Amino acid sequence: MKRDGAAPGLLLFAALSAWSMALASTPVLEAPPGWSDAGAAGKAEGIVIALRGPEKSSFVVKRAPGAPLDNPAGTRGYLQDVLKGVRDASRRDYRTNGRVETRAFANGLSARVLRAQLLAEDRLILGIFEAEGQPYLAVLLSAAPEAMLPSLLGAVELGGTEGSVQSAGTARSPDGQLEIALGGGLRARTLLNAERGKGFVLVIQGAGSEIFFQKISDAESTRPAEQAAIVRALAAASAGVPVRAASLARPAPSAAGPVGVYSWAEVAGEPGVRAAAGYLPWGYWGYQMFGRGPSADVLMLSVLAALKAGPGAVTALVSGSPVIPVSGAYAGRRFWAVSALGLAACLLLWSLRRKNASLSQ
Repeated sequence: MKRDGAAPGLLLFAALSAWSMALASTPVLEAPPGWSDAGAAGKAEGIVIALRGPEKSSFVVKRAPGAPLDNPAGTRGYLQDVLKGVRDASRRDYRTNGRVETRAFANGLSARVLRAQLLAEDRLILGIFEAEGQPYLAVLLSAAPEAMLPSLLGAVELGGTEGSVQSAGTARSPDGQLEIALGGGLRARTLLNAERGKGFVLVIQGAGSEIFFQKISDAESTRPAEQAAIVRALAAASAGVPVRAASLARPAPSAAGPVGVYSWAEVAGEPGVRAAAGYLPWGYWGYQMFGRGPSADVLMLSVLAALKAGPGAVTALVSGSPVIPVSGAYAGRRFWAVSALGLAACLLLWSLRRKNASLSQ
């Protein structure tokens, strides 16, 4: 598996930053059908939501400290300055009549919006709104921005807390591919911005343990025959033990159809704590999984058994996912080249949060 390397110091800084934001309120949004996570949230300064849609559509929400919410003239000037920035960056001649309107949505959000046209057709909506006392800027670029506004800006969840736990309903990955019904001991935790920035798309809790899903693109993926050895090596590295101390890789069927593979090991120096690693093939990409806790291996199996294809999944692609052969063979030292980014990020985030975690058994 080809993975981008990352310096340990940089990962540690990212983990510390993530924990410092864990209790901060931030708007969140589940991508509507046809839209997916653009991966920019948490990477670019101030961006908390970044989605891409059909026909080069996009929707971004970012923090806007100092935005004049209570001054109509200041609001107009602020939005026109933003429009100028968009015009200059895109090199497109967006035009506006300068009229700023107040729009109220069913989610309780009230925004001041400015529309802009390209070749006399509505193509852009800029808006500023307040959430938990903080101003935010929303930018919607679409062939039909007015039609999309209620399902995007009107669906933003206000006052959501990073790291908060959902114990009922359905959890879905931002890319719309993965879906799992909660309850029966399964809970979903809201991703931290730093976790989103590292490619994590879903976190499920249960039995005092936690499972992370990290999306692996086609360019980062490896041959199916190598995955069993890789997940065993990752499980051993996560636990701080030799590879021979990790379980042989085992199949892990999902309700969606694809069969994953996983391995686990007892964490060195922490009696009763297990580290697990797994991989779920999904079309022409896949999801790396990391788990930690007293029942990390059992939870990983349970989560996969309950995992279904979300609304964004293409049935033909999912059903055609590759089969991972499972054997006891160990593929040597190859895993060191694949574990740096995902493994280090997970371990650092877990270790920093462990004393503060309050997971019910």
